[in-house]
Amino acid sequence: MNPTEELAHNTLLGNLPEETRRRLTARLDRVDLPTGHVLSDIGRKVTHTYFPTTAVVTLHHVLQDCFSAEVAIIGREGVVGLGAMFDDRPSADRAVVLQGGQALRIDKRALKWEFFHSPELQQVLVQYTYALMGLVAQTAVCNRHHRLDQRLCRWLLAAQDRLPSNRLAVTQEFLSHLLGVRREGVTQAAGRLQKSGLIQYRRGQVSILDRNGLEAGACE
Repeated sequence: MNPTEELAHNTLLGNLPEETRRRLTARLDRVDLPTGHVLSDIGRKVTHTYFPTTAVVTLHHVLQDCFSAEVAIIGREGVVGLGAMFDDRPSADRAVVLQGGQALRIDKRALKWEFFHSPELQQVLVQYTYALMGLVAQTAVCNRHHRLDQRLCRWLLAAQDRLPSNRLAVTQEFLSHLLGVRREGVTQAAGRLQKSGLIQYRRGQVSILDRNGLEAGACE
């Protein structure tokens, strides 16, 4: 595959002009991201930015008492660690690979140079940041006002949008951290969705059986 064509597997990079993609190709490294790998964590400085191509990453905000909740889920439509190119402080969030796959990685200093020398890259990344802020705001309101069943439906739909199939490997324990609730609550909510024929859950594997039903049961 032509290296510049590989960049098109990430939507943000794919929307850049050919000349910009060609220049970025020399600065990007293809990396394999296994499921569960921590890209960034609380208190650690972020050195690289990742553009997922087949991997899916979940971004958590963690409190001092170790409770956490997901604030965003990011796949090939987005980028992880973008803020690091402007801020050298340790990370306030944790980024974990939800679905193993590949990503294109760039040193944050190199990305910062490209950002200030490419108006097209600036526009793409600023527009994405604006969209991500809207997603985070929607998630915050959802976590505060909507029922757990609705939130679980919404999360499963968001995950499927970024996956190549309707099957996802995720434990109830991990789901409880994502949704910021007790594991027992996830067990009960997943059981209700399974009883309704919307999903099938077995040994850490969730299969989506009825997407239309999940959409009807999800929050706005």
